[in-house]
Amino acid sequence: MENKNWAPSQEENLGVITSVYESIQEKLEELQKETRCPDLFIDDFIGKIQNEWHHAFCHSIVRNKKRKN
Repeated sequence: MENKNWAPSQEENLGVITSVYESIQEKLEELQKETRCPDLFIDDFIGKIQNEWHHAFCHSIVRNKKRKN
């Protein structure tokens, strides 16, 4: 999914996008509470996930090829 012109609808923003965002926030808070890790660890952790979704990263390329098949 490399369409630079794509934008979510208002319904998607208020629905699934908000839901996923809140879920991620809750999980990160749970991780921090259970491990007592600093914010810097969470920041690095999120960065690693973000890198996996970069359009040029191998996991993203494989994921997109699977979607096309």
